[in-house]
Amino acid sequence: MPGRPGNAFVILNASSGWDKKDAAPALVRAVLRTHGIECTVTKVTAGADIRAIASRAVAEGAELVVAGGGDGTLRAVAAGLSGTGVPMAVLPVGTLNHFARDMEIPFDLEQAATVAAAGTAVTVDVGEVNGRVFINNSVIGLYPTYRFERARREARGWNGKLAILGGIYSVFRRFPFLEVRLDAGDVTVARRSPYIVIANNEHAMEGFKPWQRDRMTDGMLWVYISRARSRFDLLRLVFKVLTGRLRTEDEFEVLRAGRVRVAPHRRRIGVSLDGEVVSMETPLEYRSRPRELRVMVPPGSRRVEEFVCETGGVPSAP
Repeated sequence: MPGRPGNAFVILNASSGWDKKDAAPALVRAVLRTHGIECTVTKVTAGADIRAIASRAVAEGAELVVAGGGDGTLRAVAAGLSGTGVPMAVLPVGTLNHFARDMEIPFDLEQAATVAAAGTAVTVDVGEVNGRVFINNSVIGLYPTYRFERARREARGWNGKLAILGGIYSVFRRFPFLEVRLDAGDVTVARRSPYIVIANNEHAMEGFKPWQRDRMTDGMLWVYISRARSRFDLLRLVFKVLTGRLRTEDEFEVLRAGRVRVAPHRRRIGVSLDGEVVSMETPLEYRSRPRELRVMVPPGSRRVEEFVCETGGVPSAP
């Protein structure tokens, strides 16, 4: 069984939605040192190449990389660590923290740092599209369009809240549809939909927590094609999410495969990766990368149980 790491590299995203950044470095250092781990802490801001920072940390001998931020930050760190064997620990200091919730990471900073230092390392799947890693899901359609509209208004100097409202209004006014051809395993379909979600493992897509995952090691992508045909359908969907009445079969056509090819009728398209939007050339080539990312989780969590059931192995320290 591998021993505990002697050194760690901590990446704190100062642009994440969290208000205790100033106290974080000292607290994290203290917790890690209590467990015999020396660490280097670096703060990053918007625009930093976090993937490159994580990759460089591994190249320089880091035995553990701790990511403090939201899902976008975790995605970038995961991209630098996937396939290296170096585990990622999570400080859930973003806004939604979907990945941290699925990995059962405590939201208290000191407790999360303790998991980083003394937790259990398990392996989980990541997804990839055109060479870019994602850990939760990728979305095409309305959400990337909204983000582009919002960014355009912000670039013109609009106030943040007004830019958000303006982006939402623009999307609802236009309500654009995607026309795509999807190849998912042995299934090929042509669809016209306002948005499509390509998920790393099955998402609940029901109740109050539609993005929750029971499993992280199926090695499959799940494709959710929205059945919405009007603005009213979209508003009804939002109401169902808010009231816990969402049902997968009512709102989505579902496909499942290890590889998925999405060919829109456009040369380039906006693609959301764990909430962050980039422009990509089409077609979009998605694939699952099974158990490529090691993550520190609380001992005894359901992720440890899943790891043992899937692999028959014994989870370990980093």
